[in-house]
Amino acid sequence: MKTDNLELMTKEKPIKLLLKLGIPSIIMSLFNEINAIIDTVFLGQFVADEAVSAMSLVFPFFILVSAIAFLFSDGSSIAIGRYLGAKNIEKANSTFGSTIYISIIISVILGIVGFVTFPHFLQIFNLDTRIMNYAKTYLTYLSLGIPIIVITIILGKIVYTEGFTNVLLKATFLQIVVNIILNYIALAILKVGILGTCIATVFSFLVQGIYLYRFMRLGKMVIGFKKSTLKVTKAYFKEVIPLGMATFITMTLLSLTLGLESKVISTFGSSALAVQTITGNLFSATGSIASGIMTASLVLMSYSVGAKDRERFLKILKISLVIIFTSTLILNLPLVLGSSMVVKLFTSSKDILKTFTVPALVYGISSPLIFTTNAILYAMQPINMEKTATVMFTLQQIVFFIPLLFILKPYGFNFAVSAQPISEIIGAVITIMLVPLFLKKVNAVFKINTTNQEM
Repeated sequence: MKTDNLELMTKEKPIKLLLKLGIPSIIMSLFNEINAIIDTVFLGQFVADEAVSAMSLVFPFFILVSAIAFLFSDGSSIAIGRYLGAKNIEKANSTFGSTIYISIIISVILGIVGFVTFPHFLQIFNLDTRIMNYAKTYLTYLSLGIPIIVITIILGKIVYTEGFTNVLLKATFLQIVVNIILNYIALAILKVGILGTCIATVFSFLVQGIYLYRFMRLGKMVIGFKKSTLKVTKAYFKEVIPLGMATFITMTLLSLTLGLESKVISTFGSSALAVQTITGNLFSATGSIASGIMTASLVLMSYSVGAKDRERFLKILKISLVIIFTSTLILNLPLVLGSSMVVKLFTSSKDILKTFTVPALVYGISSPLIFTTNAILYAMQPINMEKTATVMFTLQQIVFFIPLLFILKPYGFNFAVSAQPISEIIGAVITIMLVPLFLKKVNAVFKINTTNQEM
């Protein structure tokens, strides 16, 4: 029955559900990071080191596109999770329909604007002409695929929110296979350069999106496509947008600060830019378990809020924090100790191999604390503390990071590239200080919910 998954999401033991949703989410998160790594590997092996460097310029723009998608996917996921936890299926469907409607409009507009403006923003970097041309080509054609990327991310999140993790896992695996095949054909056989990597990325998202859409049309989910729900109301903007705002602000600011960081790092040469790209890819990959568990716990905590179950909410959070800290610590140790061997997958450049050691050490040591405290910030969203989470992410990316970047730059590349993790460590300390306020809010929210239920 369609409602079987809903019962499971609110009644099954938290540890079992975290594994049921978390393991596929971890694999999907890892797949997503592998996708980025695959692109970098193909570019390094079949195009040029300058193409790898160009991806450090492309990455901030791609994050900006993803931020738009996550504004709607995360916001609607939390709202839909709360409605499904409360068994309000009609409201859940209404939220989904509004999300699809508005996201199509906004992503098309963003695609048009991006096609015209994204390449021009690259002029601020003033880099080697080859690097600039690679980045310009990628961004120009990536813009045309923005609606496909945004809608696919949203469909995936909704399928996941209802607990159909295996479906999303299959769709993500299909995407990565398509990406590998197309990258090989485009770069190794046809030799069309970085344009081939861009086409492979967009087309792989399209294949994934079609797969998810066809599943949702089978009628196995309580959420579905209904023409009557394809509209936007004031209530939608009041509820869903604030819920997704923390993720949106975080990713948007990350896009801007990464662009700024790339500009600063570029003053140290193309090898430094390549190190920035490789470091970001590798430590995002080692954080896949943390990202997967955070995704699963956020969905389950949203159900708990809707079901008015405080103890279940806190239990899910506690288990999540333990898994995130432990896994990040264990996975980063081998990478820090064997960094040179890992980097050889991307390039044989001696300059890059020599420069990578310190950034690997800094990111490796700081990641467990950063990911664990970020999980606390994300847990604030289902209990109406999304403004606090947004402020904290803003502090990390703007107030702490930007001054640190320029303060540390005169001391060399290793100091400049360490500005990001240091700013997040400061944010982590403040987040820990906010835990008593977070717990007080949890008690208040569930007390209100319980009172409403009794009334």
